[in-house]
Amino acid sequence: MSSAILLFFILFIEFFAICCSVKAVNTTFGCTAGERKALLRFRESFSDPYSALSSWKGEDCCTWLGIRCDKFTGHVISLDLGNKRLLGKTLDSSLLELKHLSYLDLSGFDFQHNSFPAFIGSMKQLQYLNLSSNFLHGVVPHNLGNLSSLRVLDLSRTGDLIVDDLTWISRLSSLEHLDLSNVDLSPTKDLLKVLNMLPSIQKLGLSECRLNNTNLQHACVNVNYTVNNVMYVDLSSNSLDGELPCFLHNMTSLRELDLSMNNYSSTGHHLFKLSNLVRLNLGYNSIRNNVDWISEFLWTKCHLKSVDLSDNQIYGEISTPFRNLSRCWNQNLEELDLAGNRFYGQLPEEIGGLKKLIYLHLSNNVFINGTIPNSLGKLSALRVLVLANNNLSGSIPSSVGDLRKLELLDLSNNRLSGGIPLSLGQLSNLKYLYLSSSSLDGTVFEDHFAKLSKLSLLHVDSLKFKVKLDWVPPFQLRHLTLESCDIGGQFPQWVQMQKELKFLYMENCSISDTLSNSLNNLKNLTYLYLSNNNIQGPIPNNISQMLPFLESLYLDQNHINGSLPDSLCEMKSLEYMDLSRNHLSGNLPECLGNLHDLLAMSLSSNEISGVIPNSISGAYSLEYLNLNNNSLTGKLPRTMKNCTKLIVVDIGENNFLGKLPQWVGNYLPDLRLLRLRNNKFYGQIPFEVCQLLKLQILDLANNNLTGGIPNCFGNLSGMVLNSNYHYYLGEESFTEVLKGLELEYSYEISGFLVNLDVSNNNLVGKIPWELTRLFGLIGLNLSHNHLVGEIPEIIGDMKSMESLDLSNNNLSGTIPSSLSDLSSISHLNLSNNNLSGKIPTGRQLQTLDYPSIYEGNPQLCGAPLPKKCEEGSMVPSITDNHVAANEGDGIDDKVLFSGVIICGFATGFWGVIVFLVINKRWRQAYFEFAEERIIRRLFGG
Repeated sequence: MSSAILLFFILFIEFFAICCSVKAVNTTFGCTAGERKALLRFRESFSDPYSALSSWKGEDCCTWLGIRCDKFTGHVISLDLGNKRLLGKTLDSSLLELKHLSYLDLSGFDFQHNSFPAFIGSMKQLQYLNLSSNFLHGVVPHNLGNLSSLRVLDLSRTGDLIVDDLTWISRLSSLEHLDLSNVDLSPTKDLLKVLNMLPSIQKLGLSECRLNNTNLQHACVNVNYTVNNVMYVDLSSNSLDGELPCFLHNMTSLRELDLSMNNYSSTGHHLFKLSNLVRLNLGYNSIRNNVDWISEFLWTKCHLKSVDLSDNQIYGEISTPFRNLSRCWNQNLEELDLAGNRFYGQLPEEIGGLKKLIYLHLSNNVFINGTIPNSLGKLSALRVLVLANNNLSGSIPSSVGDLRKLELLDLSNNRLSGGIPLSLGQLSNLKYLYLSSSSLDGTVFEDHFAKLSKLSLLHVDSLKFKVKLDWVPPFQLRHLTLESCDIGGQFPQWVQMQKELKFLYMENCSISDTLSNSLNNLKNLTYLYLSNNNIQGPIPNNISQMLPFLESLYLDQNHINGSLPDSLCEMKSLEYMDLSRNHLSGNLPECLGNLHDLLAMSLSSNEISGVIPNSISGAYSLEYLNLNNNSLTGKLPRTMKNCTKLIVVDIGENNFLGKLPQWVGNYLPDLRLLRLRNNKFYGQIPFEVCQLLKLQILDLANNNLTGGIPNCFGNLSGMVLNSNYHYYLGEESFTEVLKGLELEYSYEISGFLVNLDVSNNNLVGKIPWELTRLFGLIGLNLSHNHLVGEIPEIIGDMKSMESLDLSNNNLSGTIPSSLSDLSSISHLNLSNNNLSGKIPTGRQLQTLDYPSIYEGNPQLCGAPLPKKCEEGSMVPSITDNHVAANEGDGIDDKVLFSGVIICGFATGFWGVIVFLVINKRWRQAYFEFAEERIIRRLFGG
């Protein structure tokens, strides 16, 4: 025994000595020299703009960031450079010299859309490989199949990778975790058949892989035991449709399943056997199941924690799923999302039995009605409650104040009544409160916010705030929306105390104050919306210092006066500026060109004068420019051609003059709306306007334009039906004359308005038939010009036309019968022309029975005019006196016509005779010709 103890002691001493020597080697020399040099060569193949690898120096590479070495041998076994914001086009293959490297993480490395580093396929010792979020491009190399020891492979979110063949994956026999999300797998076939050859696979991420049902063919054939190991499947954001895939049926170990954002229409029965399921996401599909399916599915799901069935077409009574809470499914459920379906009925009191519920989302079910159940107050674990966009009524139950862990409450867009219960002021963890558009009324006091120290966002409307002037709220908001609230006239002091506020929306709150008094302490604002108030006084000269980070400034519909201060031009972050409908005066600042990031500027309906400064060329990001209804003058500066991103130019109702600039067509290719009406432009419409192929609204009315309507207007493809140029054009509004009325349109919906108005000018010539190509035109107004000729015969091809005004011209001929094909026409004016014949009838024209449409055309007849047409004739009936007068005129005309014919014949005949008598050669040739013709006629020669 003693010898054995002695031997053990000797071995222990030797082992301890070896360990100490190894440690000493590691401490003194660190990693091997060869591996250190390999790492340094690897480091030289990419850039490190943020100096994340500043520690890569010295002899001991084991101490460098991201390096882990074997503590006994000193060999590098792990290289973790994930999310270090490194970048490079190619990587040095020196990593192949790290023979013991088993862990490689290069996630977040910016390869700048270059190809996959193929040498990685030779690193056979790798067990972990993460190249996610890398901006790689091209086909994934098949030699990755050589990494037979690999347990984790993550190529997700790489940007532009393609897998053209899945065979190589089947050789990764040790693989447990595979994530190919956002990699294009559309060229592959038999996906499940290949994955079925991975006996150890547990986690499968295939989101956004452009998969459809073809890629899953044979999915239910030859399914063996290996699918039993799968615990996580993500097939979200693909193009899979029909019934849920049948291979799910055999994945009995499955705990998490995400099939959201596909086109599935039915669940089938493939989910019922998944008794171990913990998380299920079927949101954003087209599932049309009856609500009874939910009850049947939940029946045995004792482990279920999260269910997302949002944005489908599941229908039935909302109370149905909550009737079986005695079963085990309610024991662990933490998240339930049934939003955006077709449920109806009242929320049941049984909903309060989901004791562990943390997240409840039932919004956007417009047929859910009745009151909010008091039992919601029993959900003591609840953190998120969203019941927005339903048809709920009654008051907010005070029991909501018992949800002490609640962080988000959204009851917006309902039909609630009464005020906010004081108990809400006890929700000390509440961060986000949405109560807008809920029909609430009543008064808000300090007690409503008593313990809301964590409140960050507040959305309310139509409430009266009655708080003390010196009230200090317990919160610091970042987002505040008060719409149509009574705040007491002056800008509230408690709002000025919100020094962290970034978003402030206070529309129609009857604010009677100046900007200088209102905005002193709100330096962090990025969005300011104070429209439709009673704000007075000028814009502060130091507004750029008051609001240094502002991106959006909306002060329209107030009583702001004075001129635009130069300090506006110092707001370098400004993108949206709306100062319309105020009393601003003076000139536009010369410094406007300093606003390089400005996207939209509206100064309409003010009293601004002077010219548009040449410096506007510096505002080259401008997309919307609205200066209408001011007193601006001069010519449009040629420097505007540098604003090549313009989508909307509205300078109507001013005093601009000069010829329409040709550069508009040459330099503004994205223009959708060009509105120049009510100015003093003259000259011809330049043909360059026809190059504005995206134009949907062209309004040149009420100017002094001359010449003809360009035939090339027919090339304005933005005015053709289904042109796909509909575009969101901002929040401002403008007026268009349509259907004989001045109508106001918002730029938001003007993308669907297609209008051409050149009325009230001095245009001449005919109506170009090419205009009839503009099938998308809703309004066409050519009235009050000097146009002649006939109405184009195929005008009936313009099927979208709702308003047509050709009045007060010199048009002639008959009204084309195709006009009755305009099935959408609701306004028509052809008055005061020289049109004749019978007025066409039929279809939509039958409803336009106002004689004023055709008055001022004495040659027209037929309904709705009182003048009758002659039966069977297109010529109108006329009075006897008029007939007699015309008959007398006709006799004189006939006598005169006959006399002219006789005189002409006599002159021609005797002229020929005289020449034949005088000229012997002509006479001889004539008789020889006549003799030859007679012989041929007689003898057929």
